[in-house]
Amino acid sequence: MSYDDGAIWTKAEVRGSRVVLRHPVGDGFVSLRARSGDTAGNAVEQTVIRAYRIVATG
Repeated sequence: MSYDDGAIWTKAEVRGSRVVLRHPVGDGFVSLRARSGDTAGNAVEQTVIRAYRIVATG
């Protein structure tokens, strides 16, 4: 995950089939990157810059 349009990437916590993201305080955007591979050497990677917006409440 990235909170600065992909300049810095941080690994997210994976719990089973779920991903846990800890958002920073304030407004902003979240970019996501996923990678997967198999034992035959096949791999895929997908990046979505500004996948969704964070709007601070309260």
